[in-house]
Amino acid sequence: MYITSKQLALRWGISPSTIASDITRNPAKLPPFIRLGRAIRFPVSEVEAWERQQLTNIQISR
Repeated sequence: MYITSKQLALRWGISPSTIASDITRNPAKLPPFIRLGRAIRFPVSEVEAWERQQLTNIQISR
């Protein structure tokens, strides 16, 4: 399953223009994506894996 740049922006609560800008200027800031002509698609599994990698300072209380 794939999501669009707009859907990714909604998921993260940021502007779609931020995603568009990062695609061209700094794609390393984003999860892996597929370019189909002019369309950009993000595999949901890659987005979820990337989000897990971004988690920091998680403390587990016992």
